[in-house]
Amino acid sequence: MGEPRTVYGPVTLAEALGLTQRLFKRALRFGLVPPPDVEDKRWSRALAEPVLLRREEIAAALEAEAAERAAKFARATARERDSYGPELLRRRLGLTGWQFEEARQQGLLPEPDTEDGQWSADLEARLRAGAAELVARLGTVPRVGAVKAATALGQATGLPVVAEDVHRLTEAGVLRPDGEFKGNPTYGAESLLAVPAAAVEEAVTDRLRRAEAAAEALRARSAQSLSAAEAAEELGWSARRLETVTARGGLAVGPDGRYDRAEVAALAEADPWR
Repeated sequence: MGEPRTVYGPVTLAEALGLTQRLFKRALRFGLVPPPDVEDKRWSRALAEPVLLRREEIAAALEAEAAERAAKFARATARERDSYGPELLRRRLGLTGWQFEEARQQGLLPEPDTEDGQWSADLEARLRAGAAELVARLGTVPRVGAVKAATALGQATGLPVVAEDVHRLTEAGVLRPDGEFKGNPTYGAESLLAVPAAAVEEAVTDRLRRAEAAAEALRARSAQSLSAAEAAEELGWSARRLETVTARGGLAVGPDGRYDRAEVAALAEADPWR
């Protein structure tokens, strides 16, 4: 059995209390957990142990605070206003955060129509009347970007799918984007399920084939060339002399900073000062 802890960091103390980092920070903010008493924002054992004995009390207090906050939001949402900001409008329309953002990105929600950048009560009423249709158009499953789409396709096919494969499937017209976020395509569950496994396999195989060809070319280049340090050693030169000769055009260097092995060998053989 290990020795008892002498200090607790924020992650360790949060885990011991059974709290996520977000809830742990709220507990700190509300004074349910005392501030750290050890440098580097840590808690001593003497301070942490009484806190750990109050796990259930802290959890109950956080739950009560969350319920009070939810009730406050509900009251604020239900109250009629002359105009509504984005968060209140989202709640009034019954949209999740991603649905609201998607609706704005796709132009399904009009821009604010008041001077202070909010939505007027009249516009909010019209939008609320069509909220069910809006939700139907957006769907209930959030659309994902290329990285998460690759994960979904990989899980469905058992293949090592990456974002590059998703882009190639999109370019080929096999995978249809359902929207976009910040200029990047997003994909819904139905579109991902509609992609044939054979098309995914072809995209993955093609990428792996190209990667292997590139690796082979790199191996060949490495075999046929020398680094600057290797070239200088082969010639018996200092690094500075190699740089000078190269700058004057006496020796060619590739864009990768490597020198042709045969050219270096020929120059070394012809150099009378070696």
